[in-house]
Amino acid sequence: MRAALAAMSVVAAGAVGGMGVAWAQPPVPSAGELTSELQQVLNTGTPTEVRAAKLAGGDAAVPTADNIANRLNTYGGMINWRVENPVLNGDQLDAQIAVTIPIWGTKTHNIYWVEQDGAWKLSNPSACVIARDVAGVDCTV
Repeated sequence: MRAALAAMSVVAAGAVGGMGVAWAQPPVPSAGELTSELQQVLNTGTPTEVRAAKLAGGDAAVPTADNIANRLNTYGGMINWRVENPVLNGDQLDAQIAVTIPIWGTKTHNIYWVEQDGAWKLSNPSACVIARDVAGVDCTV
């Protein structure tokens, strides 16, 4: 009982003293995991609520994901892409999307995820980078 009271006193003192309790971020996913997540976001056959849950903009970001998916689908697999080099950078997860087009080679674009509700979600600015710079379509978020 004394140990429990002592532990509660330490936690209370830390909270009052401004030390607080650190909230854990979700684990840093691998490049393959982020590629898989982004593939789900860009799969118009995946339920909208599943796709929205992976986007910082939620439902409002799904039309941008649809714009990207529809454009990439018109190329019939001629464009290949993957997420590379995820690195935790403070409160965001930085990475690149590497886009390969035959004859033109590979170009990378910086993108990032933000933590929301205990999960990493593609940021709105990154959805716009993919829309404008990769797919050449409008960004609606």
